[in-house]
Amino acid sequence: MKKTFLFFISLAAGLSLFAQKNADWTKEFPSKINWYRITDAGTVMVATKDALYGISPNGEEAWKADDIENIKEENLDVHDGTPYVTLVKAKLIKSNNKVVDVVSGKTILNTEDLGFHNVLKRLYLPQSNQMLFYGGNKNGKLILVLADLGTGSKVWEQEKVFEKKSEQLVSKAREVNGGILIATDKNIYNLNKTTGEVLYSIDMKSDLPVQKQVKKSGFGGFGKAFGGSGASEMQTMTSADFFQGADKSKFYFWNQDYITQFDAATGNETWTRFKLPSPIAYILQDSRGMIIATAEKRQEDIAKANSGGGGLIGKIKKSNAGKNRATLILLDPATGNTKWNSEDVDLKGDILAYKLAGNKLILGTELDKGDNFISIVDLDAGKSITKKPISIKGDVTDLQLVPQGLYFRTTEQINILDMETGDKTWKKGFKVKNCLGYNVDENTGYVYGNGKVYKVDFKTGDMDEWLQSLNFNRDEEPNTMGIYDNKIFISSDQNASLYDSDAKLVYHTYVPAPGRTMGGKLLSGLGGATSMMIGAAGAAQSAQLSYAKGYYGSTDPGLDANIKASNNLATAGFSSGIAGFKSISRRFNATAQANGFVAMLTAFGSNQGKDAGITIVNKENGKRIADMLLGDKKDPDYKMDELGRVIYYRSGGNTLEGFKF
Repeated sequence: MKKTFLFFISLAAGLSLFAQKNADWTKEFPSKINWYRITDAGTVMVATKDALYGISPNGEEAWKADDIENIKEENLDVHDGTPYVTLVKAKLIKSNNKVVDVVSGKTILNTEDLGFHNVLKRLYLPQSNQMLFYGGNKNGKLILVLADLGTGSKVWEQEKVFEKKSEQLVSKAREVNGGILIATDKNIYNLNKTTGEVLYSIDMKSDLPVQKQVKKSGFGGFGKAFGGSGASEMQTMTSADFFQGADKSKFYFWNQDYITQFDAATGNETWTRFKLPSPIAYILQDSRGMIIATAEKRQEDIAKANSGGGGLIGKIKKSNAGKNRATLILLDPATGNTKWNSEDVDLKGDILAYKLAGNKLILGTELDKGDNFISIVDLDAGKSITKKPISIKGDVTDLQLVPQGLYFRTTEQINILDMETGDKTWKKGFKVKNCLGYNVDENTGYVYGNGKVYKVDFKTGDMDEWLQSLNFNRDEEPNTMGIYDNKIFISSDQNASLYDSDAKLVYHTYVPAPGRTMGGKLLSGLGGATSMMIGAAGAAQSAQLSYAKGYYGSTDPGLDANIKASNNLATAGFSSGIAGFKSISRRFNATAQANGFVAMLTAFGSNQGKDAGITIVNKENGKRIADMLLGDKKDPDYKMDELGRVIYYRSGGNTLEGFKF
């Protein structure tokens, strides 16, 4: 299972030292709220049966789209780092897309206006802030249309692009030297960006993308296929991709079977196609070449596992489906020649985290069934350092080189591995029930485990007890640790403490828990690029432990960060003058402020249900700066906008409340 690493806020509760305030504003809607979502631009989208609304942090109705009613949240496609969302409505033989600016509420594009009766594929081009649509027009002919999101206008339309009508788009789009690269299941095409005419085509067969299996409905599965559910996913899922390195005169292409390189101007293949043992899971740029990690399973493995059935034949199928196909390969990025392959590299599962240590690449991997491992690879020799991957308990959260070897911390274990043998040699190593840690810099880290806080010296590999006990009320385990104002901040659901560098307590704040109806976690309501920005502002980067995200990265931490930023943020928007991008830019500048408080669920009086609410604790002094009374609600639904400093609360079927702090 791929882990997703998101920034989140702890919860807790407490007796108020000042009056609890009710909502700063309340917004009633004419029908039930189906879902609501905080966008990167700060506007809250609220979907009801009758319309889609945009609500400002002040509770004002910024806009209302009457023509976008009863939309399913799963058919919302948020374009991270932009003010745009695509909303999909699908019926039996008809589907349309509406691209909306969430700041203004303006419908930028409507595929019906572009001439579509049914949209099959939608590809966003962040460099030019344009979108490519493919599908059938009202006359039943297949068309390909490029539209500009800045102006809302059609750039071009082409009818006869593909060599065969049966061809289907399988890749993302890539802008290269004035052209747009796309791939079908039969060919690669380079289209003139201005006219859409085919500049050249390349014979290259690719597998079709496969949608995740869904449970059959009462209509034998037709309810999901034709009722609109999953329509957005079907329009955007891909099985192939293009990318470029430092040499912009070339481009790389990979699908489920091959990776190769082409000359961007002519389309001539400049590599001998490299056959992949399994689909690409990750590509790492390194000074030695292009490191390719392939996935644990092929598509047919998953299919076999799903359809194995019973008896001897079923057991054989499932046995083959469980085979680990993960490999590590080093290719010459200029020629495609193999520098070394995986014959001498034992890799178990897909890569979750990685770190370069001299000429050694340290990998944290996970098998599909959940087992975790650490592999150490000598990149010069192309060999595993250890006899086999080292089995570990829990998810890898830190890797550091120390004199004794490789210090590793997981959610369940702390130890040091001998870099040559892979043996766990540290006598101080131990298993933990709830491990938490934070690195101040490349020399010092703090770790919580088994009721104590330890200080780790990465220069010597020593770990000493720093705090004998946190003395948290109710014997709570912490779930957050970090640095605030050069001090160590530690918090749990109901406790928050700050310590100076000498382990002296600056303050301890405790607030009693709310009733069961208000229990749970107050997660950040943010997502996409904004969540990434806050996570970076609130977490230590000193470990330089990279987590696999997307398909591309680098063994160099600085370059790795740049690659991931460019993959997740639109590159054209912030300088384009579009108001929505300016709004996002202003919010990103406030990410540092979002690390200055912690939100906790609490009960403000003796009636833990009726008096339930949220309190905001200042990390600097432990004082409560705001109390918000929510009351006893069935199935409470609250989300926090850390940047806008607002808590949104769906207090009834058609009511949204806002609490500012």
